[in-house]
Amino acid sequence: MLLADHWGWDIAAENSLKVFVSRWENDTHRPGQTYQVLLCAIFRATPAELGFTRPAAASTLNERLAALESVIEGLTERLGEVAA
Repeated sequence: MLLADHWGWDIAAENSLKVFVSRWENDTHRPGQTYQVLLCAIFRATPAELGFTRPAAASTLNERLAALESVIEGLTERLGEVAA
């Protein structure tokens, strides 16, 4: 990327960047700080506009399962309160 070169920042090679962008687009990974700054500059957008301020998605299956279990437990407790 020309902007990274201009700023003197080392970033991944073109082939690796293609993989990174695919992961970002599919929401399996989020860009690191360096790429967030570059993307904001390139698109002339704020971090919020590019979705960088939202909470990170659970990155592993175990984290996703734990989050789901927590939601189910919370709903079960509320259901018990309503039934009582």
